[in-house]
Amino acid sequence: MSLGESTLGRKRVRLAGGSAEPPVSVEQLASAIEPEHVETFRPLLPVGYAAGVAAYRSAVEQLSAKQLTTHYTDGLSYFHDDFVPMLKSRVRSLAGDVWDLNDYVAYAAGSDVDFIAHLVEAVARTSSVALYPGDWHGFRVGCTDSDHIVWDASGAASLACLCIPSVRNGHVTDGMLQFLSKADSCLLNLNLYPTLRQEERTRIAQSLAPVLDKSVLSISFSRGFGLTASQLGVALVPKLHPMRAAFQRQWNWFTYFYNAIAARAFAAFDLDAAQRVDRTRADWVAQWLDQHDLPSEPSGSYYVKSFAVDGVLPSYLQPLHRDGIVRLCFKPPQT
Repeated sequence: MSLGESTLGRKRVRLAGGSAEPPVSVEQLASAIEPEHVETFRPLLPVGYAAGVAAYRSAVEQLSAKQLTTHYTDGLSYFHDDFVPMLKSRVRSLAGDVWDLNDYVAYAAGSDVDFIAHLVEAVARTSSVALYPGDWHGFRVGCTDSDHIVWDASGAASLACLCIPSVRNGHVTDGMLQFLSKADSCLLNLNLYPTLRQEERTRIAQSLAPVLDKSVLSISFSRGFGLTASQLGVALVPKLHPMRAAFQRQWNWFTYFYNAIAARAFAAFDLDAAQRVDRTRADWVAQWLDQHDLPSEPSGSYYVKSFAVDGVLPSYLQPLHRDGIVRLCFKPPQT
């Protein structure tokens, strides 16, 4: 059954109402995961691609002493004039050409985590920041003062933060969309988005269209594309977004220090080749779940599978548990 169809009343993943995690018994989970395998399922670590290795090699081969010398001048021109249009085009393609990003301005930071920590910290100093329960803990842990950063599904805050798709089983549900609609502004971390099938990415992009004008889009190059050897964080911000006026001086400063190797690697990254690997990995995960008698949903990201567990977990499974959810992060054999 498609995630978009109403399955109200069934204990399954669905877009409208209910939990994003299928229920399983403790016995099912304990039977599937041996104690020595727990570490292989945590934490939310990226999975690399041969396409990423080839892209890095291409980026380094292009490097010259002149590029090192002119990084803060010509290199900044490359970022805005060459890299950003390419990035917008690729994000727009991933979103099924649903999003119009022409009026978005790009800023860079050391990584998406750095940019997120800066923005959440800056807003939380004076206002409220809402995180969707069970979503990514990283929105909070990089900040020095978390009093104004709360897990609150209502979304009644100055800033609502959500991974796209959520690490709650790699889905975006009606509850999450309502959460985003209630906030003054949104921070959307495009994280596992490339690992979804195209039809699901397009459907998610359509559902997010109503909140896009008030959203900062943070691009994860590590978990979404496996480019972890050198980090890069880029945010796409609507030209008229109030946060751009508030933080433009800081964001311009961060952007001087963008990682040119990572940017050039992304430009050389063969996304089609990586997504062929994603489909093989998705099949591997589905087969593993079936073999271990755990629910296997065709939608969402293969990378993270979450469950609402009925019963008391044995101690060795506790590292996989947070806030009533057991999350398994799959790292299929490298191909």
